[in-house]
Amino acid sequence: MLLSCINSFAQAWNYNNNRIAISADGNSAPDNLHKWPIGDPDDWGANAAMLAILAKLEMQDKLVHYSYNNFIDAPAGPDSRNQNKISCDGGIIRWHFDAEKFYDVTTQLEQATNSLAKEMTKSTADDPLYFLHAGLSEFVYLAVEKAIELGGLENLRYVKLVSHSGFNENHKRREWHHTWDDIQKLCGNRMQYHKIKDQNACNQPDVLWCSGKDFSPWYWMRDHKDESIHWLYTRVQAHNTGKADISDCGLLYWLLTGDESGNPEKFKNFIGDGIANSVQGIAVKKLIEDKGKDNFISMEAEHFDLHGQWAFKNDDLASGGRFIEYIGANNDQEITKENICESNFEIKEAGTYTVKWLMRQTKEIEGDRVGSVWINFPDAIQIGHEPVKGFHKFAGRGKNDFTMNGQLDLHGDQSWMTVKFEKAGFYTLQVSACSEFLQIDKFILYKDMSFEDAKKMANQ
Repeated sequence: MLLSCINSFAQAWNYNNNRIAISADGNSAPDNLHKWPIGDPDDWGANAAMLAILAKLEMQDKLVHYSYNNFIDAPAGPDSRNQNKISCDGGIIRWHFDAEKFYDVTTQLEQATNSLAKEMTKSTADDPLYFLHAGLSEFVYLAVEKAIELGGLENLRYVKLVSHSGFNENHKRREWHHTWDDIQKLCGNRMQYHKIKDQNACNQPDVLWCSGKDFSPWYWMRDHKDESIHWLYTRVQAHNTGKADISDCGLLYWLLTGDESGNPEKFKNFIGDGIANSVQGIAVKKLIEDKGKDNFISMEAEHFDLHGQWAFKNDDLASGGRFIEYIGANNDQEITKENICESNFEIKEAGTYTVKWLMRQTKEIEGDRVGSVWINFPDAIQIGHEPVKGFHKFAGRGKNDFTMNGQLDLHGDQSWMTVKFEKAGFYTLQVSACSEFLQIDKFILYKDMSFEDAKKMANQ
């Protein structure tokens, strides 16, 4: 099956079922000695997308090295916030990759360097190494330096480096770091090099691999029957500025299909019905943070498809260390479409659920003022004292810690909100901005339990 899948595409640069190595940039904790402390978050989704491409073609065994967070001299952070590790570990589990081929450079620099260097020294005319340069050059320089030390100078003639970014080739996060030109000088111009066009076109949502803050070209992932593709959508959502950008995966798509103009629609057709033998039953739980009960659903706010003047923020007091904040002006008179954000979730047990959230307001808000959003469950029955349709205000109060509360504000008539789901399936929650400085950690849906029991589960 592998050969028939590959032969259906026209591979690039004479690729013929050869070894593939990938190194992606990023860092797992802020690098405060650099003007851009946080690594390029496009890799957070692109790492997962590249693994999906390989898994779709059943080429897991061709991946001989995958390193990430390759910003040399950047500090390491906790695994719970290590977005590149989350993507790679998730792909390993779902699509059956060999975990021993993966390296977090911030914590495994020596092992990662040795791994890539050894693969370089194996290279011959009959067994070339295709290396996808999805990160900065300093790590590659160290690997080439090690390969030469191991006696592999001439083997470097059969290492084929693919790039799409002059930034990756030339940017240095420290004055003493090296560029692609330095690598070529080090190896005597032995390494082969091919540069495809830049894979970003963020102002054209249907072109290439970045659609800016418009996530709609990727909704096919969200709605896919393969749960591992649902999970892939959450990794696209993870971008800390709310962009749908997986541009680095264009390198691999080009190599295996010969097409340097990939885009969301082509990727949809490529994935088709899904990925063979992908592990099911864990992707949706990762998306909605299922606590193990079908009558309790926790939706992390950072999984929302953000638009308008919403922003991702970090705080240890938030679940998972992240939350969202509305940074625009008060908007309590009408819904503005540009500020509508949504999250997809699964109802496993039909019925009527109570809606709450964990929220707070910043210190800029004086006194004990109410914070609110416009809320809507477009494909379910919303109920206050009686059924209501469309967007309505949902309000609460909280300072300092995130507080579980929330009720409808129907022109002064306040009531708890419940939502009736007539059958199991996937549904959508929409929110739009209302109160300035509002911060949201998560939304909670529960039934057949008390508020106090739901609160305990929400804070676990």
